[in-house]
Amino acid sequence: MGVKIITVDDDINVLKSVEELLSLKKHKVFPHITTQDAIANFEDVQPDMAIVDFYMPGMTGVELMKRFHERQPELPVIILTASRETSDAVQAMQSGAYYYLTKPVDADELFSLMDKIAEQVRLKDENLRLKEELGKRYRFDSIIGRSGALEDVFSILNRAIKTKSTILITGESGTGKELIARAAHYNSSRASGPFIKINCAAIPESMLEAELFGIEKNIATGVSARAGKFELADGGSLFMDEIGEMSVATQAKVLRALQEREVERIGSSKAKKVDIRVIAATNIDIAQAVTDKKFRSDLFYRLNVFHIHMPPLAKRVEDIQMLAEHFVKKYCEENGVPLKKMDPRVVEHLRHRPWPGNIRELENTIERAVGTSENDAISLADIGEIAFAPEPDLQEIPEPGSSNGKNLDEVVADYERRLLLASLERNRWKQNKTAQEMGISERSIWYKIKKLGIDLKKPEA
Repeated sequence: MGVKIITVDDDINVLKSVEELLSLKKHKVFPHITTQDAIANFEDVQPDMAIVDFYMPGMTGVELMKRFHERQPELPVIILTASRETSDAVQAMQSGAYYYLTKPVDADELFSLMDKIAEQVRLKDENLRLKEELGKRYRFDSIIGRSGALEDVFSILNRAIKTKSTILITGESGTGKELIARAAHYNSSRASGPFIKINCAAIPESMLEAELFGIEKNIATGVSARAGKFELADGGSLFMDEIGEMSVATQAKVLRALQEREVERIGSSKAKKVDIRVIAATNIDIAQAVTDKKFRSDLFYRLNVFHIHMPPLAKRVEDIQMLAEHFVKKYCEENGVPLKKMDPRVVEHLRHRPWPGNIRELENTIERAVGTSENDAISLADIGEIAFAPEPDLQEIPEPGSSNGKNLDEVVADYERRLLLASLERNRWKQNKTAQEMGISERSIWYKIKKLGIDLKKPEA
């Protein structure tokens, strides 16, 4: 990949020589014979790197590099020098040069440097592109749903992102707490900084402190120094998921880090300042945990500056169709199939389901439906959930002791038989898949088939 390079040398022959070499590698070169011209054209060029002579009239290459770095601090600069004095090279490197080369320039050495810099530029551009994509993905208008419950979330979030204060997100599993945490980061002034996540419930307590605060070198045999999540999040946001699962001892250390804005690695007595915003999340009743002495009240108050409660999906019924359509589009694209529609009856069933697993459960249901559907529309059969079986028509169920002679056990058996037949038919009479759908064992399916007198060789309509 070619990069834009600004070159500066008062020797026209050197300038042309370097330009010819760089052009061989498809780099775009902007040569300048005076430092004044280079400074004047810098903004227009917006270079990826610079190659400048050490000794030039009126300004040294090191001084010119400092002028460039005032405008673009991370610009890689290679210093050229005709001198063999190591002091020139040392001065250049100590002043912030990427590297130095002696004249006449060795082509292989220049190409090797350019390959390294070009790769750095590529990675930098890729990181910028990814950050832009993340910013777009987590814009408020990209969060699916417009229910009143979600509008309350947006209202608090809008206020929180304008501050540096901590945010506490509560709600059941699968309600989208991490999505809101990322939205809080990417819509704030910290968007260009890192977003670091740690799941406090997924890491053994004995290792959690090291993950959070880091460790010093040689604290144990063969152990090397490692930065913790607090350090890695410096300049950005630290998302502490399932914070309610931390021990009280670790909570005390987190509280100190938040209060002092500094951390100490395990094995070190030297504190390091960090500039972070902590966004914490939990699916437990954290206020009750405080009452039960399982969560420190002082840490709770420190975290609970802005409290966002994510409502369960059952409280966002008006959002369900929008979410389902979003997931249909997502998984059709991932599977490389034409966009599928949803049967209106599917939408109605989705709206009336309790969704104990919330949005995560809805997404998994739609992903499975897209994968199993063989038509251009997702049907009830594609959903394949026993929870979607039609409710019994009470008008069709006779009361015990009525004239048809059926008692309650017989009525229940009839209804169970219909449910089982419907599930078998949806799963093409495969008992293992039917058992999975109905949430029972294959042995139970076999027993029920035998008990209810279902003939698998001659499926009933």
